[in-house]
Formats: sequence, C-alpha cells, structure tokens
Amino acid sequence: MNVVEVTKFGGPEVLVAAQAPDPVSGPGQVLVGVSAVDVMSIDAQLRAGWGQDWYPARPPFVPGTGVAGRVLSVGDGVDPGWTGRRVAALLPAGGYAERAVAGVEAVVAVPDEVPLWRAAALIQVGPAALSLVGAAGLEPGARVLVTGAGGALGLPIVQLARAAGAQVTAAAHGPAKRAAALDAGAAEAVGYEELAGRFDVVFDGVGGEVGAAAFRLLGSGGRFFAYGVPSGSTAPVDPAEAERRGVRLVGMEQVQFSPDEFRRLATLSMEELAAGRLTTTVGLALPLERASEAHAALEARELVGKAVLLVTAQAVRYHRLGGPEVLELEEIPLPQPGPGQVRVAVRAAGVNGIDWKLRTGFPGAQFDGPQRTGIELAGTVDALGQGVTGLRLGEAVYGQVVFGALATHAIAEADALVAKPDELTYEEAAALPVAVETATRTLRELDLQKGQTLLIHAVAGGVGLAAAQLARALGAKVIGTASERHHDVLRGLGVHPVTYGEGLEERLPHTVDRVLDASGRDVLELSVKLTGDPAKVITIADMAGANRLGVRFSTGAGSGPAAKAEVLRAAGDVRVPVAEVFHLERAADAHRRSEDGHFLGKLVVNAEASFPH
Repeated sequence: MNVVEVTKFGGPEVLVAAQAPDPVSGPGQVLVGVSAVDVMSIDAQLRAGWGQDWYPARPPFVPGTGVAGRVLSVGDGVDPGWTGRRVAALLPAGGYAERAVAGVEAVVAVPDEVPLWRAAALIQVGPAALSLVGAAGLEPGARVLVTGAGGALGLPIVQLARAAGAQVTAAAHGPAKRAAALDAGAAEAVGYEELAGRFDVVFDGVGGEVGAAAFRLLGSGGRFFAYGVPSGSTAPVDPAEAERRGVRLVGMEQVQFSPDEFRRLATLSMEELAAGRLTTTVGLALPLERASEAHAALEARELVGKAVLLVTAQAVRYHRLGGPEVLELEEIPLPQPGPGQVRVAVRAAGVNGIDWKLRTGFPGAQFDGPQRTGIELAGTVDALGQGVTGLRLGEAVYGQVVFGALATHAIAEADALVAKPDELTYEEAAALPVAVETATRTLRELDLQKGQTLLIHAVAGGVGLAAAQLARALGAKVIGTASERHHDVLRGLGVHPVTYGEGLEERLPHTVDRVLDASGRDVLELSVKLTGDPAKVITIADMAGANRLGVRFSTGAGSGPAAKAEVLRAAGDVRVPVAEVFHLERAADAHRRSEDGHFLGKLVVNAEASFPH
C-alpha cells in the first residue's frame, strides 16, 4: 500500500511517499480503508524530532493519528458488524497510509450525512474542544479569550463557547484566521499585539509569550487552559502567581483521555457535526503523497483551520442504465494521472444532454461496469502526470474531459485544459467548455458569413447562447426560438427571439440563410424548407432526422483535446449564464432538470460541499 514516511528528522521535505505491506487487524482491532487523514501540528513537531523523551518512534516511521474511512475487516473479539461501516479512528501512529489498524475502543461510527474528510478533521479536535469548553463551565455572558482562534482547535472552541452564551474574543495571526473566528461566532477578533481587556476564561492554543500575555489578562478567580504549543513551549506561567490571584491552571491533562472518555466525546463530536453544531474549517486538502506541503503550510502559520490528506475521491456513477435514480455518489480510489494527464480537484462541472442520453442507453453507448458522468469541469490542478510541463499544481483551470467530471477529482488530458480567467467563477467557467466548442464547430461547419441570418433552435440553451454570441461577433443576424420568458434576456444579447411551435415560419422576421438545431424538437424538415438546402442546416440533437433528410449531424468526436482547448482560449468574452446550481449529492436532480429543459443557460454541479477546497 501507499504510505508517507518520515525518513529522518527534519523539515517537511523528509516526508516521502513509499510502499509498505498491507496491515492486518489483530485481536481487538479493525482494519480501516482510509479515505482522509487528519494532519496535526504535533505531526510536524514529531517529524522535526521534538518530543524524543516521550515519543519512542525513530525514522523511518509513518506519522498520523487520526483517520476516517471504512472498516475492511475485524480481528478476533470484534463484532463483525463493524465491517463495511463508515468510521473515524484515533491511532497511536501510522495514519498517513491507504490502510491503518486501530483498536476498536478508539473507533466511532460516522453518520451517513457527514463527509469522511469532515470526520477526519474533527476526530481529534472535536473531543478536545468539547472537553475544554465543558471543563470551563461557561455561563452566559462570560468573557472568554481564545488564542490560536483561527486554528484547527481554536475554531471549534470559539463555536462551542459562543453556543454557551460567552462573549468571545478571538486572537489569531492574520486577517484570514481572524475572519474565520468571527464566522465561528467570536464577538471580536484581534491580532496578538492587540491583546487587552479582562477575561474570565482563557483558552490558550499558542503558548510561549502569547500565552503569557493572555494569562496576565485573567481576572481573579479566572480559569487558564493551556493545551497548545505551536510556539514551541507552553506559556511561562508562575503557579505561585496563579494561586495568589485565584486562577485555576489546567494543562494538557484536559485533552488526554481514557479510551471510554475518548469514545464518548468522539461519538458526541460526530453527532454534533451531523447536526451542524460543531465543525472546524478545513483550509487545505491535499493528496496523501503531498503531505510535505501540508506540513509546510502548518509551519508557515498561515493555514486557516485544518489540513487533511485525501486517499479517496467521490464520484457520481451508475451501475445500470435508467433514469436519474440510477446515479449514486460513491467513494472511489483517488484517480492517478497517466503520462500527459493531470488530476483536477473539481470545483464545478457542467451538465449536458449527452450525459443523461448516455445514462439512458443512447444508441451506440457502451456499458461495461460502473460508469462515471460529466464531460466539462473547472477546478485546480491537483497532480501532474509524467511529461506535463505547461501546468502547475494549484493552477485554476477549466476544460473538457472524456468522462467523470461530476466528482471531487477527475483526470484530464493536460492539453485539454485552459487557465481560468480571474473574472470567471468556477461555476461560470464550468458552463463554457462544451457550449463554446460545439457552437464554434457548428458555425464553422455552416460556413456562416457576415451579413447572413442564422436561425438557432433552442437559443436559450448553453450551445444556443454561445452560438448567438459568436455569430453576432461575426457580423451575422441571429433569430432564436425560445420560451417567451427568456425573450428579454435574448434581446439584450442582440437576438431576435421567437416562440416555439406551430406557425413558426410566419413569425420569422425575414429569410433565413443558415440553421443550427440545438433542440431536437423535430424542426429539421422546416429548417431545410427555410434555407432551401440540407447543407445549410446542422443539428446536434436529432440524429434520426438528420439521416432521413440529409442534414449534417455534428459531434465533437473528431476534435482532439488540444483543438477543443484552443477554441476555448479564442472564445473571448462569450459567457453562458448559469441557470441553476446543484450540489454533487444532488446529481440526479441535475440530470432530471436537464431532461426537463426550458431553462436559460447551463446547469452546473458544485463539488465544493463534498470536497474541501
């Protein structure tokens, strides 16, 4: 299996991808197929060689103490009912791996509605936050200071303290972390140099001089919780002074649990997570092999919330042909790019008619095992295959893929992708690739010229809107059929809109030179009559009618990925409005809406709720 090892004590670069034997669950243990790994500050400290007097591991070793995934097998003495369950687990070590063994006493079930990456992010900080805030005995109106408030543990502490009715001041480094703390419920957020005031309770997640400064702000009878040492040491607090002021000092013992207490708090964390009452921000998600980058981000002290490492992806797939109900969001191995390919962390994907036509058994479609869906996307480059030089990790891109865009991760040919313009959102970018390429191709095949009149059937769809804009840029006149509710928008684009249906010929303002059928509404016979020549008509939606009437049926099958990308680059200011956005788990609804039709622009699926970006 794939693992990441600490090869020697040192900086993030000593974390190296390696191979290791698959572990086996022993008595009282479960074997977890890991989906996501929690990255803790303590991981980075141990990697650097800190804690030698109490942490026995020596390089090479596999770090990581929190994972989430599915139970693959159980050892002797473990209820076989655990097998197949979604779980989060606390490990002594070995979490940076595709598989990990955990004692069953340190394993808790993850509710079905909770993404596994969220469970991994909370399996350690959730119990800690619940324990700390519970021990503080906060009363409504209590004045609370949280240092490290924009970090992995600080954010849930802010959330819980606010829920208890406390007045929370969040201290954090940098505006992004302070903004996250305010979003979590803090009344105010300040930099460490701005620490001032008087507090009843301090939660110190930083230590060092910051912790010492926070201690000085405690009023008599206050409570000081010291649990973090990212600064390298705990706060230098004088116990005698604390006693004189009546301040109760609570250290790391508050976040060190017996197995039973951990199980109770971890189970409660998952329940609260499912209910939306407890969470932590995931500011960075990287594939397992890029663990060194996660550690570097932690040490730079700029990361908001947590970092997680991903071993699996989520993808919309179907195992049989049929209606939208056959679509399922499934956990799959994180796909790996081959030579000339990249992996894209998908933020948004477009929905096209071909997606549901293939799902229902479009003539010529092959079905051989589970099928993925979606052919256009926008996201960031997540991994580079051999020989790829034109793209960089983290670059925002958009373009077409063969299949599989409705997922958290997808594989694309590198030369099929184009850098996403800053002015486009990911959803807006995902609406463009197929529409722009199809519109450009069909207008070229029609040989549309300046001054000619183009009739577009279904002009309010993605292809129709892109074709209208491109035709207008050529100097052509555009007439388009569309539902009356879209006519005002179409007029704004310079299109003369007409309604569908009987009597269309009489509603046209003048003669027609070329016709693009994007509707498939049995309009080809009329279109040939209007132009007087089947060669002046093209369809992307009515293959049977095209064959019967000698009209060209246009597909992008002959266009290579580089050619499609070049068309996208040349599209200029062409824009396709996003008609509706669906979360990834609602892919079936997106397909159903696409089949219904009668919307302006494109339908887009947003993957961000299923994947931390």
